[in-house]
Amino acid sequence: MALEENNWVPAAVFGGSLVLLGAGMMFGHVRAWKEQKSDGSLADLDRQYLRNRYFRRMQTSAAVAFTGFLIGIGDAFIWPLGPVVATFYWLFVIMLVFWIALLALGDLTSVRTHSQTTMSQLDATRKELEAELARHRHRSNGKPTKES
Repeated sequence: MALEENNWVPAAVFGGSLVLLGAGMMFGHVRAWKEQKSDGSLADLDRQYLRNRYFRRMQTSAAVAFTGFLIGIGDAFIWPLGPVVATFYWLFVIMLVFWIALLALGDLTSVRTHSQTTMSQLDATRKELEAELARHRHRSNGKPTKES
């Protein structure tokens, strides 16, 4: 099929949009990571979690941009190479999209697990503070104590 017969413009526009989306997400991840990396109030475990999240999200965003590139050039330049080449090419693109979905699910699972762990720690701290407050109230018989 000649390039003139193939309407490659929609694929190029869609692919270009994915490239811009992926590049924009990567730019945002880099900016966020620079801020988080220099945050002195973060514990080492939190900083490690954020570092791993940064690498996961950069990989996903780069894969989105690469997929956009493949879609943009694939429709215009792969079909003339024949149906066998086109079939393997588009199967590769589909497998890449499934890989992006798996990366996204992994990131979602990681965020959910980290959030649940953090909420459990906060709940335990809240219970300790409530118990300490109850002990303090018991010692003062429920009456306010005079502060210096």
